[in-house]
Amino acid sequence: MSVTNILVDSPTVGEKVKRLMGLNGLTQAEVAEVLSCSRSTVSQKCTGRIAFSVNEINELAELLHVSADVLLGRAPLEVA
Repeated sequence: MSVTNILVDSPTVGEKVKRLMGLNGLTQAEVAEVLSCSRSTVSQKCTGRIAFSVNEINELAELLHVSADVLLGRAPLEVA
């Protein structure tokens, strides 16, 4: 199994993504474009109904200007 096929199944990841989307002024449609999925899929991922892949976590970290560790809960989210 390659690393990009591993799924990260945690509602708290989605909650952090939603919060950071708001802080960065991003819509679900804009995030969907980066992740190459539908807006509906982003919504389901943010509510924990569908898991994020490791590759998506890395893409989101870059888009949201945080580390993957922040999204995964291994480092604190520091908001200025």
